[in-house]
Amino acid sequence: MTTVFFVEDDESLQDIAGLVFRGPEFAVRIFESAEKLLGERTYPHVYVLDKQLPGISGLDLCRILKAGPQTRNIPVIIVSADPDIKALAAPIGATAVLEKPFSIHVLLKAVMDVSA
Repeated sequence: MTTVFFVEDDESLQDIAGLVFRGPEFAVRIFESAEKLLGERTYPHVYVLDKQLPGISGLDLCRILKAGPQTRNIPVIIVSADPDIKALAAPIGATAVLEKPFSIHVLLKAVMDVSA
């Protein structure tokens, strides 16, 4: 079973994550902010982070995760509508990026690819 921690403040995308990552092959935990995620003491197989979060951004959260001894090797996917997201995410260690809007199939494939 692949555990996904999905950090997104948009309720409609939270709902989509709940639908995409259900069933016997996935477990999903949804966090509405980086601060809520940082209070968590368990770890997933993959993080999916929105770039635009209230408080700590998804890019800064990725930096924090990649600097942590327990989280540095866990894949991070950054999602954003920013056309420069690939250039912004590469130097901070993001494993993959998805440009919004994206299909649920693209999201599912990205998570399966990085967690394989």
